[in-house]
Amino acid sequence: MRAWFFLAALVTVPAWAGEDSREMNAVSNAWDRYAQASSQNQEEAASLLSEDSKAHYFFMRDAALYASVEQVRRVPYPDRVLVYALRATQDLPQLQALADGVAVARLCTREGWCGVAADEGDELPTLAHVTLMETDGAIGELGPPTGTQFQFGPEFVREDGQWKVKPESLVADESAGIQAQIARTGMTENQMLQFLIGHLLGEKRVAPELMALERPLIDDAAARSQLNERWPDYKSTYRSRIKAIGVKADQGDSFAQFVLGSLLASGSLPEFVAKDEPRGWKLLEQASDAGNSEAAWYVFMNTMSDKTKYTDATLRRARVHLQRAASAAKPEAMNALGGFYFEGVGGLERDCRQAAQWQARAEEAGLALARNEQVWTWATCPIPGQRDPAKAVQLASYMASTRDTLAASELDTVAAAYAAAGNFAEALVFQKLALDKLDSGTSEVDKQAVVPTRKRMQARLRGYGEGRDYVQDYNTFEEIMEGRY
Repeated sequence: MRAWFFLAALVTVPAWAGEDSREMNAVSNAWDRYAQASSQNQEEAASLLSEDSKAHYFFMRDAALYASVEQVRRVPYPDRVLVYALRATQDLPQLQALADGVAVARLCTREGWCGVAADEGDELPTLAHVTLMETDGAIGELGPPTGTQFQFGPEFVREDGQWKVKPESLVADESAGIQAQIARTGMTENQMLQFLIGHLLGEKRVAPELMALERPLIDDAAARSQLNERWPDYKSTYRSRIKAIGVKADQGDSFAQFVLGSLLASGSLPEFVAKDEPRGWKLLEQASDAGNSEAAWYVFMNTMSDKTKYTDATLRRARVHLQRAASAAKPEAMNALGGFYFEGVGGLERDCRQAAQWQARAEEAGLALARNEQVWTWATCPIPGQRDPAKAVQLASYMASTRDTLAASELDTVAAAYAAAGNFAEALVFQKLALDKLDSGTSEVDKQAVVPTRKRMQARLRGYGEGRDYVQDYNTFEEIMEGRY
C-alpha cells in the first residue's frame, strides 16, 4: 500500500563522509529512484525491487486468489487493502495472468496502489541517514532520531551489485499508522478499510462491500495451506532495525547504545533480542559517558538498586551518572542529587543550600515529593549557618494543610519543621500522626526500615516533648553500609 498515507515528507539532504559514504549514497540514490518512479506510477519501479519484494508481491496475488476470510484478516492492513484491491479490479483470468511478482508490482504501481508519493505541495521523502549492515544489507532513516526513537524507513539489499528496495519492510509501520487513525477517528476497522479501498480505487470505480472482498476467488484447501507455509515474516523488519541499532552502537552512537542497552538489560523484547544484562549495562554506561542523560539515570538507578553493595566507590561512581542526569533537568535525578548533597556522599561536600536548590528545581519540574525533601533539608540541616527553620515552616505549611493525605515520612518532616521553629505543640501533633501512620500497615516505608525508622521517630517525639528540636545526626548511606538501616 502506498506509503504516502503515513510517511511524512522529510526532506533532509544527507551528507555522508567516510569509507562507507559511496555505498550509503548508492542506497540513498536507489531510494530516490524508486520514490520518483513509483510516485509517477511508472512500471520501472518494479525493476528496483529486491527478489524478496517480488516474492512478496506474488504472495499478495496468491492471497487474492486463495486466502480465506480468516487468512485475509491476518494480513496487516496495508497488504490486506492491496488484496482487496486486486479482488475488486481483477477477475480470475486477469489474476492468473499475473505470472510473477514483477507483474503484480507493475500493476500495483501503474494503478497507484503501491510505492511512495508526497501529499500535494510536499516533496518526496528522502533518506536522512543509511546504516550498512554486514555485506549486502542496509536500512534507511527518514529523519533524525526524535529523542525517544529512530525514524527507521525502508530496508535495502544489494543484488548483482545494485541496491534494491524492500518496500514490504514498511508494512508494519503503515499498519500501525492505520491502527492509530482508527483510534483517532473513532471509525471501526471495517469502516476504515472500506474507506481505504475506495481511496485506492478512485472516483471512477465503485468499491465493492468489504464482505464480498473477503471471499476467495478459488476455494482450494491445498493452496490455503501453502499460503500458511509462505506467510511473510512481517516482524523481520524489527530484527533488522535492532541489528542496525547494534551497528550504530558499535560506531559510538550514544542514543543507539541507550536503546540497545535498555533492551538487553531489561529483556523487554525477547522475541527480537535476548536478555543480556552485563552487555546491556555496559552499553548504557557507555551511552551515559557519551552524554545521554536517560542512560545516565538508568545507570544511577541500577548502581543504587542493591543496598548491600554500597561502598564509597559505588556512591562516587553513581554520583557521576546522577549529576549528568540532573544537569539534563530530569526531576527525579535533581531530587536525588539534592539528597547526595544533603548527606555529603559520592565525593560531594555536605551542602544544604545546594541540596535544597536541586530539590526545589525538582519540585518546579513537577516532582511533588521533592517538597518534602526541601523541608527536611531546611529543618534538620546539621550545618548551623545553613539551617533555615523559617523557610522550612513556610514550605511545610501547605503540607500541613493536607495532613490527611500525607505519608508517615511527610508527617515526620512537618513535625521537624515546626520543632525547628520552636512550635513544639504542633511538632508533637504531627509526630504522633507520623507514628500512627507508620504503625497502620499502610506506610510507604520499606519493611526492613520500619524498625529503625520507628526508633528515630520515637526519639524525635521524646525530644519535642522536652522542647528539643531535631538535627539529623547521622549519614543515611553510612547507616546502610553498616547494616543499621
